[in-house]
Amino acid sequence: MKKLFPTLFLFLLGFAGSLSAQKVLELNKSRLDVGKRRFNIVQVIDTRYDTTRLGTARVGMSNRKEAMILSGTIPLVFQQYFTVKLPHEAALPNVVIRVSRLGLWEEINVLGSEGARVAADFEFFLQQDDGFAYLGDRKFRFTEGLGTNVTKYHDDNLRAALQAAVDYLQDSVDWKTAQALPVNTSSEELTRRNVPRILTDAEPVTGVYKNFTDFRNNNPRIPAQIEVKDGTSVLLIEGKKGKFRRVKPDDRIWGFSDGKNMYINQFGTFYQLNKVGENSFQFYGVDYDKKMSNAAIGNAAFGIIGGLIAGEMTKSRHYVVDWETGSFLQKEE
Repeated sequence: MKKLFPTLFLFLLGFAGSLSAQKVLELNKSRLDVGKRRFNIVQVIDTRYDTTRLGTARVGMSNRKEAMILSGTIPLVFQQYFTVKLPHEAALPNVVIRVSRLGLWEEINVLGSEGARVAADFEFFLQQDDGFAYLGDRKFRFTEGLGTNVTKYHDDNLRAALQAAVDYLQDSVDWKTAQALPVNTSSEELTRRNVPRILTDAEPVTGVYKNFTDFRNNNPRIPAQIEVKDGTSVLLIEGKKGKFRRVKPDDRIWGFSDGKNMYINQFGTFYQLNKVGENSFQFYGVDYDKKMSNAAIGNAAFGIIGGLIAGEMTKSRHYVVDWETGSFLQKEE
C-alpha cells in the first residue's frame, strides 16, 4: 500500500501537467548545417489542406493529446528561421519552398515504447523574372525516440525535416544548369492549396488502404471483399493466388472502402467514416491511442483478429480525422 500512493501521486501529477494548453515547438535554437551554400531561400509557402494543424503530442502518464503549434504560421516561422540561418546573398539564385505535407505525431506499441514521428513533403522552385521553374521534391519520413516519453523529440524532428530540405537543395540540384530550366509554374499555381483526392473524387475506389496516404489519395492498393455470415460483416483481402482471406495482424491495414462507404481500422474493428460538409471526415468508435496505452500499461496484447465491420454503436466517442498525420482527435461535443 505504501508503494501505491507515490505511484498514484506521480500518475496524477503527470495527468495534471498534461492539461497545459499546447506545446510550442522551437526552431531558433536549432542549428542548420550547410556547406558552401549555393542558394537563397526567399519564400516558404504552405499548401497543406489544413494549415491550422501541425500535429499532436501525447503528454504525461495518461498520454493526453496536446496540439503542437509554432509561434506563428509555417511561412512566417520557417522563413524567419531560414533568414537567420542562411542570410541572403545577392549573387545566389533564389528558391521558394512549398510545403505540401507536414505532420508530427507519436506512436506507442503494446510494450510501451513510443516513437516521435514526422512526415514532410517539400517541393522546390527557382524564382525567375517571369515565373518559377520546378527544381524537384523531397519526401522526409523519420522516427525519433523509441522510449517512454518522446514528446521532447518533436523539436528535433522538425529541425531534421528542414535540414533534409536544405540537403536536397545543396546536394541534389544541378545549379550549373538550373538557370536554363523552363518556367513552368505561375504564382497562382504555386500557392494553390493541396486538396485530398478523397474529397474531390465523385466516388471512393473499392479496396484496402494500407496507410493514411492511400486514403488521402483515394488509392487503395489491395482488392477487398465483404463476407456476411449470420448478420456479421467481415473484411476479406486478396491473398496468394488471388484467393480472399480474413485480415491478419501483420497486414497493417489503415482502412478500406466498399466503393460507396469508407471505414477506418481500430484494433481489427472497422468503423464507418462519415463525410461532414465538404472538407472533413468523422467516425464514432474507440480511441486507438488510448487503448494502446492501456494495453502497454496492462501488458496485454491487442491486434487485428479478423476484420470485423462494426454495426451501429449505442455508446461511442466522436473522432475527427487529422489530415496531416492520419491520427484522429476527439471532438468536443
